[in-house]
Amino acid sequence: MGRETLLKALMSQYQGEMDIAMANIEVYKNNPAGIGEHPDVAQAMDTQIEKLAAAKEKYDVTYDILHGKSNLTTLTE
Repeated sequence: MGRETLLKALMSQYQGEMDIAMANIEVYKNNPAGIGEHPDVAQAMDTQIEKLAAAKEKYDVTYDILHGKSNLTTLTE
């Protein structure tokens, strides 16, 4: 499996994570009373926003790497 294939697979994974988080956020926005196991809707939404932000950041970095736009360096470079 090539580097490009692996990067595209990771991007698909991150896209899925973003989609799940957004779907959960929509549920919390539209029907917060219907979420019985989450009495603190604000905290539950915050958790989903954290998941969304983390997945988006990973997606964006992977996109940049895949398209040669990464200016990332390590401490040893």
